[in-house]
Amino acid sequence: MTQSEYVLNADGTARDPKAFQAALKKDQAKLDVLRREPETLAVIIGDDIAALQHMLKSAFEAEQARRKRQHKRLSERTIDAQRVDATVPRDTVQLYEQLYESGLQYGPAFRLLRNVHVPDV
Repeated sequence: MTQSEYVLNADGTARDPKAFQAALKKDQAKLDVLRREPETLAVIIGDDIAALQHMLKSAFEAEQARRKRQHKRLSERTIDAQRVDATVPRDTVQLYEQLYESGLQYGPAFRLLRNVHVPDV
């Protein structure tokens, strides 16, 4: 089983709903989680592909709305509120090395960060 069975369209529906459904039915760990939600499980293992697609689209839209609200909340935070959460210092040399490895190259004249702190996760 590959992840290609779980590919979604831009609207959140499954690209291949039959393969999506078959992959879920084969994945015991996912089925164990779904058993906690009997109504969802009934749609997943049922024969109504339209209901499956509708459920996937609704879940996708709900997740998009949640992310949008979270992004708005985070973007409205003051700098002082952000500083309170960012308590772990990071080595700026290592940070610039990681940026370089990911394809972002900053020359010495553009390496202006001196103190970097990240949230304690």
